Amino acid sequence: MRESHVGSGDGESGGAAVSGPHVELGMYPFESFAWAWDELWSAVTDRVAWAPGPLTRSGDLHARWRDDACLVTHVCGAPLVVEHRDDLRVVGAFSLDVPDATPDAHYRTLLLSPHDRSIDALAAPGIRAVVNSADSLSGWISLLAATVGAGGTWPGDVEFTGSHVASVHSLARGEADIASIDPWSFALMAAENPDLVGGLHVVGTGPLVPTPAVAARHTCTESQVAELRDAFDDATSDPALGAALTALRITGFVRLTLDDYLTGMPPGFDRN
Repeated sequence: MRESHVGSGDGESGGAAVSGPHVELGMYPFESFAWAWDELWSAVTDRVAWAPGPLTRSGDLHARWRDDACLVTHVCGAPLVVEHRDDLRVVGAFSLDVPDATPDAHYRTLLLSPHDRSIDALAAPGIRAVVNSADSLSGWISLLAATVGAGGTWPGDVEFTGSHVASVHSLARGEADIASIDPWSFALMAAENPDLVGGLHVVGTGPLVPTPAVAARHTCTESQVAELRDAFDDATSDPALGAALTALRITGFVRLTLDDYLTGMPPGFDRN
């Protein structure tokens, strides 16, 4: 496997630094859906008096996962169980209206290619994969699990792009052959820019894994985490938020725990 890197991390850089208690939701800062996230979080803050608002958007996932001032955030399952199981507390996850999603907040990543070929043909020497980050459950771990097995060695070249959005752009330009993209990000990308994804083929799917966790900082108490669970549960059932939830593809809130992520990783995944 030969590696190259474009950018770094699982998110997109370029956002402004944020100081003081804040909250960031959404794995990627899709501008077309900012209003919907704002409405959802506003509904949560209406139900949780101590929750800060409005949402902030730094654009740097790894930084916000480490930021003690970021009290509530979205976190990818793999970094959660490997790096952040002690400093983030799982509140739950959203169930989603995307292909192969389940009511208990699980989904399968989409293996995308500009070529209409079989998985066997696309997991071979000389094939170029684009991956958002080496610690990404959807982008890297699911790709390996669906092709060579979790923890296996990719037989071709790999470029780490820094985000699912950058990976899809690379595929669309014909600069790469395959990528594993979570279906939630892909659905939002397709809604925001249908021309971007129009020439791509879904050539397979990854293992069933939990959707990204909504997590609170470890400094939040059990009662505060319980308040957040109740608030998200109530807000995602509120008819007044119907347009926002539909836009975000959110169908409900599921009270997952850290154990659900520890046991929900693909077979062969190293949790240490």
